[in-house]
Amino acid sequence: MIFFQFIAIVCAFGVVIFVHEFGHFIVARFNKIKVSVFSIGFGPRIMSFKDKKGTNWQIAIIPLGGFVKFSGDENIASIKTKANSPPGASKYAEFDLAPLFSRFSTVVAGPLANFLFSVLIFSLIFVIQGIPVEEPVVGKVNSYYENNYDLKVNDQILKVEDKKVSSFSDIFSHLKRQKSEMSSFTIKRGDLEKEIELPYLLQPVVEAIEPLSAASLSGLEIGDVILTMEGKKLSNFNDLREKIINSEGKVMKITIFRNGKILEKEIKPVLSPIEDQDGNFDTIYRIGVAGGPIFYPRTTSPGFWKALVLGAEATKGVIMASFKGIKGIISGQVDPKHLSGPVGIAHAVSDSIKSGLVTFLSLVAIISTGIGFVNLLPIPILDGGHIVLLMYEYIFRSKPTEEITRFSMIFGLVLLLSLLLFTTFNDISRLVLFLNF
Repeated sequence: MIFFQFIAIVCAFGVVIFVHEFGHFIVARFNKIKVSVFSIGFGPRIMSFKDKKGTNWQIAIIPLGGFVKFSGDENIASIKTKANSPPGASKYAEFDLAPLFSRFSTVVAGPLANFLFSVLIFSLIFVIQGIPVEEPVVGKVNSYYENNYDLKVNDQILKVEDKKVSSFSDIFSHLKRQKSEMSSFTIKRGDLEKEIELPYLLQPVVEAIEPLSAASLSGLEIGDVILTMEGKKLSNFNDLREKIINSEGKVMKITIFRNGKILEKEIKPVLSPIEDQDGNFDTIYRIGVAGGPIFYPRTTSPGFWKALVLGAEATKGVIMASFKGIKGIISGQVDPKHLSGPVGIAHAVSDSIKSGLVTFLSLVAIISTGIGFVNLLPIPILDGGHIVLLMYEYIFRSKPTEEITRFSMIFGLVLLLSLLLFTTFNDISRLVLFLNF
């Protein structure tokens, strides 16, 4: 299993980096800008080959990114003009000699490629997983509730507490007004109609797990049902949430159901930020899980264009969440110690492979969107920093001086390395905290 997790991590990082750099590469070629090096990774190269157009394709030893090196770009701070370019040099061969729009489109192509890749991956997920239909027919039941209550796949829900149900959303609408732990359902199974009792639909079922969270580090998995906490039965997901919020960060014993087995685990809630309904962040004790219902509706595979629209909306959602995260850090609502880096991402990929293809693909799409978003930040050395320099050139009709360019690149490199070290320290600290409890 460890081998497959390692391969998954390499593939996730490698594919996302390749997509980003290929965006730069293909648009540079279109703009007649010669690419001398296409690299996945930094540092000494492991393997390489040169294509017919003179581009050296390589894989380097440090898999924390990649780069595309354009012809004549040996000194990243060099400023070239037609006057000092080598005799006979092509007007469009070197990046700095290409028209402004050609350079802009080449720079922005990397993040744009990441966003487009995310749209395609999310679209594929919707095709694989399907989208819910409103017909009040059970499409999937959590195995714990299927075993312990008389509810099966393909059961049609006719009534909830004697109230007729015409769509799946009606089920939740009717149950919102219910305060009892158990509710009466009238179902149709084949030609048979019968009444059954079911618990509140939003039970402590683990539907999603945050990377490097208490739940992740304690070994919880998607689909687990948390039955008890500190020996007390949990009546619904809100009951679990309240107990965690009031835990004061103490180690708590939980009993879970997984694949027909009852397991005992310990978990230590930690203070972490969560967004409220108004878009503000509040710091509370959490374990990093999202809950889900005990059963789901049937699904249908969307058409091509519908899948693309849904994929674009999902990508937009990740981008907006990234904006909110930065806003929370700037406003002081979110402590920077909650930022995660390469170690946290690798751990998330490792966890995702345990939960199946859809979860893994979802994370790859999120990582791709994140890479595109981060690269557009106005930090020198990143694509966003290059865009700022190109905007300066457009406004003032001249390129920044060599001193400004060199200083900005050094500043950006130091800032980026500092952020990398800081986030890696955060990730390792969380791992050490878990190992020590």
